[in-house]
Amino acid sequence: MRYLCLAVVPLAACSTTANYAGELRPVAGTCDPATQAVLTLRTSAIIFAPAAGTVLLHGELVGQSITAELTVADPNKHPYRLSFQGTLSANHITGVYSTPRCRYAVTLHLTGE
Repeated sequence: MRYLCLAVVPLAACSTTANYAGELRPVAGTCDPATQAVLTLRTSAIIFAPAAGTVLLHGELVGQSITAELTVADPNKHPYRLSFQGTLSANHITGVYSTPRCRYAVTLHLTGE
């Protein structure tokens, strides 16, 4: 969904929201099967939700580059870093989602919302 900002609208209301959805495809490591992912872009802030949103990675869009990450503790209380690096091109996003166990190729397409 996109919003048009007019000069009389406060800046806080001037934002564009776009939703992208698509596939995570395993490419290296010990991976879970292919699954879906969703990315929400609001102005320059992004939320990447791999594997049906079980975790949320927060990040930003700078130019056409997207980065997001989240560090959680594994069962042994060691840091477990999740990251997404992607590129925005017209109506799709391509990139790589990485966990300590696996690397996934990501292809997301702009949804009709």
